[in-house]
Amino acid sequence: MAPTSKEEIDRQHQVAIQIIEGYDGFPLKPCAPHNQLGEISMQDKTQPTYPFSFYNNDNDDYDDEKKIEIEPTDSDSDTSTESRQPMKSQPSLLNPLCWSTRGQNVDISKLQNMVREGYNLNYMNYKADNEENNNKDNGNDDENNDTMPVLSSTNYWDPRNAANTNVTLLRPSHDAWGIGKIVLIFSDDFLTKVYQFPWWKEFEDAIQPILDVIFPPPGSNSKGLLVRALLASLPPGSTIPVHHDTGEWVKTTHRIHVPVLVQDPSKIVFQCGPATHLLQRINCEPGVVFEINNQAKHAVSNCDNDHRVHLILDYIIQDDNNIDIDNNNNITAGQSSSSEVSSLLIPVVLEPKEKLVQTRRSVDRLKDMTSRPTPSYIILGAQKAGTTSLYHYINEHPWVIKARRRETHCLDWRWDEKIKTKGKQLEYCQKFFFTEHIKDRVSCLTGDSSPSYLLDSRRVIPRLKSVFDWKMKFFVMMRDPVRRATSHYSMVTSTDGTPAQQKTRGREWRNKTLWDVVQMELIKMNECSLIPYWNIEDGIVDQDCFDQFFGSQQEEEAWNRYMERYVPLNTGSYGLLTRGMYAVQLRPWFRSFDRDQFMFLRLESMKSKNGVPNAMERVFSHLDLPYHPICDESAKNSREYESTDTKIQDYLRRFFEPHNRVLASVIQIKSEEWNDPWPYHVA
Repeated sequence: MAPTSKEEIDRQHQVAIQIIEGYDGFPLKPCAPHNQLGEISMQDKTQPTYPFSFYNNDNDDYDDEKKIEIEPTDSDSDTSTESRQPMKSQPSLLNPLCWSTRGQNVDISKLQNMVREGYNLNYMNYKADNEENNNKDNGNDDENNDTMPVLSSTNYWDPRNAANTNVTLLRPSHDAWGIGKIVLIFSDDFLTKVYQFPWWKEFEDAIQPILDVIFPPPGSNSKGLLVRALLASLPPGSTIPVHHDTGEWVKTTHRIHVPVLVQDPSKIVFQCGPATHLLQRINCEPGVVFEINNQAKHAVSNCDNDHRVHLILDYIIQDDNNIDIDNNNNITAGQSSSSEVSSLLIPVVLEPKEKLVQTRRSVDRLKDMTSRPTPSYIILGAQKAGTTSLYHYINEHPWVIKARRRETHCLDWRWDEKIKTKGKQLEYCQKFFFTEHIKDRVSCLTGDSSPSYLLDSRRVIPRLKSVFDWKMKFFVMMRDPVRRATSHYSMVTSTDGTPAQQKTRGREWRNKTLWDVVQMELIKMNECSLIPYWNIEDGIVDQDCFDQFFGSQQEEEAWNRYMERYVPLNTGSYGLLTRGMYAVQLRPWFRSFDRDQFMFLRLESMKSKNGVPNAMERVFSHLDLPYHPICDESAKNSREYESTDTKIQDYLRRFFEPHNRVLASVIQIKSEEWNDPWPYHVA
């Protein structure tokens, strides 16, 4: 979704003025009475509030939602179609108003005194680097002159002071709109890190009266922790348009607003509600503490002729009685009774003048900056087993940056034999990724999905170990090898696709039936002594022979012969059966890399109910990424193909059954899922 247009913001501001003054015979819209409904439940914040199951879509008021577009206002807000999750059925809200008065007449006098100096200047109108005029008055009264006001050490709004005695943080949309800020505490989007800024200690006493009314009382088992705390100065004549906040932090935090400096509260229109046609106006008298459900729609307009200052706090509840020590001796907290926090957060205390590295969803200290290697992960295979879908799911994470192309193949058929030095090889391979872009984004990573790598270990492994000499994370997607083979054959023999795709697929299997290709592949394997246990004509396995041969030196030698002879680089028409012999393919990878570098997934499990979310929770953990929900769970690069003849299907099942049976022992996973991954029950 594109940012809200200036025209739409102006329109919403005019509506706010009409709310204050009344219009067309309608009275002005007063503030709603204080409701004092207590904390807003996290249950109400699992997703954006509109639409709800309890709203009647046939209601005439329903179309009012379309009158005001719901648009982004900052990196925390709904900013794009990618960031918006599909709406799901949601039960009625525990707090249908979406806001609650948490305190009245709270003593904020000390806070007011601290932030009064310089609160009403728009520092974006000045050039902060014009140092020679910083302490001079040039007599120019033009508000847009490029001379900064006289520097005062007690002016917390001045960005020069923030840079010198605090830490500078960017708020792109707010900065562009000229909204002043004093940042005291901030977190990344996933609450993996909470940063306490140097100025927090100066402001803590002044903010304590507010914490006293919103945090659990002393002596309780739970404690409140601020994860974001900042003051914002909204210029006169400004409107932050209707929006809802996004990001994982929103779902687990309480959002508090406290009006601090407000010249005329009647000229401030702060609205919140489950939908734009259900917005209520909230009283913005200084000292009123109110909580909003920031997954609901909200907006604010300053229709006064002076800046308006609010304190904005986000906090979580942590349970002191639910703290454990994990296997890595890290302090962790189990799920609290309110389901509001899953880990104990300890703020990182920043030093003055520190530099932060920011992306849209991450915040990192420059001094701790160790960027992740490029690439950080590879989806090795198997072809036609869901690798494209997995790659797309991974790339939905805001801390993951796509490669320049999904399948780089930089280690097999795009490998440049002319490059002889390791440094030049690395430089060449990293051209397939946005390497320079990632270098300054500490939390971000990128990866590759080249499903031919799993089978082509003879070429790929030594190149990978030489060029990408760090501890890579690997993913291996597996699928019923019979269905995988059928899908492979269907893709390669299909006449659709671009000329380049058809060339890559090869023509070796054109005008051949699936049975022809199966027999052709079996003959190649037999020539290499790779299947001494298999009777090609009768389709019968000698189980004793298989048990003796599997994992033997003879099998390894036969496998190497097959790889040398029948794994080409100029076509995709090969390996119909060997690509489904997962246990044999994985053995050379396990000889070269540690088992903990690998993660194994079954396509069938991902297709089951909640299969994608369950799998991706483990995938993101394997990548050392916080969990991020998948918006688009649809399968990618899938195709329809004719059903396989029953006789061929049974033949292939008998062939693959012993390979499937030993897979669990090879990947060393003891679970029902892998003990019998594809039950055939064939004669």
